Amino acid sequence: METFAYEIAKRLTEKHKLTVFQAGHAVSKKFKVIEVKTFVSPPKSSQGILGKFYLDWQSLKVLIFSLKILPKILKGKYDLIIPLNGGWQTLIFRIFSKITSAKILISGHAGIGSDDAFNLLLRPDVFVALTKAEFDWAERLVPEVHKVIIPNGVDLAYFNPKVKPVNLSLVKPVVVCASALVPYKRVDLTIKAVAKTKNSSLLILGDGQLHGLIDTLGKRLLGKRYLRMVVPYAQIPSYYRAANVFTLASKTEAFGISYVEAMACNLPVVTTADDSRTEIIGPAGILTNPDNIEQYTKDLELAAKTNYKNVPYMQALKFSWNKVAQRYSDLIQELS
Repeated sequence: METFAYEIAKRLTEKHKLTVFQAGHAVSKKFKVIEVKTFVSPPKSSQGILGKFYLDWQSLKVLIFSLKILPKILKGKYDLIIPLNGGWQTLIFRIFSKITSAKILISGHAGIGSDDAFNLLLRPDVFVALTKAEFDWAERLVPEVHKVIIPNGVDLAYFNPKVKPVNLSLVKPVVVCASALVPYKRVDLTIKAVAKTKNSSLLILGDGQLHGLIDTLGKRLLGKRYLRMVVPYAQIPSYYRAANVFTLASKTEAFGISYVEAMACNLPVVTTADDSRTEIIGPAGILTNPDNIEQYTKDLELAAKTNYKNVPYMQALKFSWNKVAQRYSDLIQELS
């Protein structure tokens, strides 16, 4: 979400007056950023019955943040509001837009499921589906809402095959997984699959609530073939270029920017088979069933030894942030 907000905002500001409201530390950007302080929520994902009704800590943090920026948005007299946090935020600004003349644009980053279903049921002025699969789902759910398909993207100036790789102390082939260490990403399945390969190593780029369990499992099953790091976002391309295969075994993904970023570095992708990821990956990798560890292992090995030439990079070219931002700009003009 942060990547989307930054990449789109810095491009839209060329033709539109734009403000980003954020809870995190505001760094000087090419566009106007307003920092709004809220309370710090516990480092837990939204789970259980409270999460379903947006009463968990993270949802309440979104509620307080949204109420704090409401007067600023009223004062700014904005024509278009793009709520990115869902839940209470979408509800508050949908009510606000009924009182004012502002339009509401929802970008479907939650993906097929209850969160974006809630967003759709609030009848935004336009819903941006990230894939055709999400568009078709949204059309069946709320056919009267205006919808378009605009995918997420990749900054090809940073993610590309010419980036110099870092030196890794891992035996090749190297499988890389960039992911938050939370349950639905299923990084444990990746560890088990790589452990069954003959000689592959695993590099994990990420952190999260399961880091202790993930490190314990990785070191136990892979030993010196396991490495987990937390690196600045700007350095990720160099680590991708040092690997041979990218994988992410998450159960669901609305889109998965990491897929196109890895492909832009010309890495083949092995990931969960579903309609959305079929659209994104195309011929640039293998769609698998990570629950079947034997099959997942075979597909990782096959991807590592297959010469994909420039197919992953060519697939990533379809998702340039410049092209994506232009489509958002055209949509904004259409709504005005």
